[in-house]
Order: sequence, then C-alpha cells, then structure tokens
Amino acid sequence: MKTKEYEIIFTKEDVQPFVQLIGDQNLIYQSPEGAKDDGSESVPLPPTMPMMAYKWVETPLELQQPMIHRKQKCIQHQRMYMDEIYRAIVEVTNPFQRQNLTFIKQTLYLYNNDGQLCFEGVSDLILGGLT
Repeated sequence: MKTKEYEIIFTKEDVQPFVQLIGDQNLIYQSPEGAKDDGSESVPLPPTMPMMAYKWVETPLELQQPMIHRKQKCIQHQRMYMDEIYRAIVEVTNPFQRQNLTFIKQTLYLYNNDGQLCFEGVSDLILGGLT
C-alpha cells in the first residue's frame, strides 16, 4: 500500500536545526561557500536528514500504539541538496500478525525531478494494530 506523492523541499530552516541537533560541525552544511569549498554545487543534506520528510507526509495506514521501532536502514542512492524539490512516497509492505501485534515494513522513497531514486528509508515496526 502506497501513499499519494508529496512534494518536499528541505530549506535552510530545516537543515540548520537538524545539523545542530546531531552535532555535525562540517562546514559543507553551514553555507553555500562551505559546500563549494568541498566541491558541492550547493548545500548537501546530511545522509539521514531525508527521514525528516515524515513531518510532511501522511503514512498510508494509521498506526496504533504501542509502536516499537525495531530497526531502520537509510540508503542514500544520490546526494541530495537543500532547496531542491523531491517527490516523496511512503509504502507499507509485509504486514503480518503475531498474537495481538502487527509487524510491518514502512519505506520512505525520495525521488529527484528527473525521477531518479535518491533515498530509501526502511523502518521495521511492531504495532498494536492498523486502521
């Protein structure tokens, strides 16, 4: 089951607090000048930053408590940049039940304007149920 497609733009106002939160002092995330000194065209996103897209997308199912985040994997297929437009889709697969719990795999896909996959964020979740 997939969501509709969402348009996502990571702005400076999104990137700066994230970088401060994770404590990354790398100058490539601080300014366009710092990024250019590193050989980047513009300010890149930290590799796990795309997971923040969940702030702007709705998941295809309403997840019920309790919710346990078993494991997560972030795969960066292409470098992503601040102020570029990306398309986000969330897909839920492999649902199964054991006792009173539901197990699912939820994957966030982010594509650039050329339709190329840039990021996959895979989360294995254990839930109290689905609606």
